[in-house]
Amino acid sequence: MPYLDDDEQPLQRIDLAQIPPTGRRFRLERRIGFQEHAPDGPVVWAPASDDGHDGDRAEGWTDLASVPGVLWSFIGSYGRQSAPAVVHDHRALLALGLPPDQALEQRFEDDRQFRVGLRQQRVPLLRAWLMWAVVSVERYIRHAPGIAAVLIGQSVLGVLAVWIATIGLVTPVLGAPTPGWLGLAVAPAVLAVCWREERRLLVWLPYAGALLGPLLLVQLAAVGAFRLLELLVRETIDRPFIDDSPGPVGPPTLR
Repeated sequence: MPYLDDDEQPLQRIDLAQIPPTGRRFRLERRIGFQEHAPDGPVVWAPASDDGHDGDRAEGWTDLASVPGVLWSFIGSYGRQSAPAVVHDHRALLALGLPPDQALEQRFEDDRQFRVGLRQQRVPLLRAWLMWAVVSVERYIRHAPGIAAVLIGQSVLGVLAVWIATIGLVTPVLGAPTPGWLGLAVAPAVLAVCWREERRLLVWLPYAGALLGPLLLVQLAAVGAFRLLELLVRETIDRPFIDDSPGPVGPPTLR
């Protein structure tokens, strides 16, 4: 087992304290470590918190997998990914104190270990690589915003290229030859070579985005409709119970 507890034994539990109990951040009560190459490889530790501070840069704090609630049906914020997320949060915190070049170099390795750790925890392949892709993009947003803009822009154009090529191959338009659509479909992979060590990321983002984009749009539409309904219920029914001056609302018969 690649994850270890405070006694350097296979990890059986993660001791976290949710503070405040209505918040989304957790204090790590006992350190955990990641050993990619057992039994003699180096261990990357996430130390326990030694105080009650809960600031964004406090050591020993985590929000587990930083997944927006709207996407929890795809990837949960906790589960088999919890241990990798706790260790990665600590490593990302350390990188904030480094110069940009050093931070990118460290985060490249940390993000790779995150992906390896997810797989070793038996997180499904698609999910693990999606989580790795997100933290990799976040690496550039934090430490090289200019590069991040180019990376995201190229990825978005790649998604559009794959979608257009797919439509063209299925239902040819304007009399364009099929080889032209195939060329457009493989263009994101060809351009990814320019990114050298990041070529995997620049291949993964456009093709995964093209595949999962429609599912994401359906999810956002469904959750958006539910949140609208939730808002209407809160304002018309629930408000009398949470607001001393609710204003004109309907009778609270469905509390």
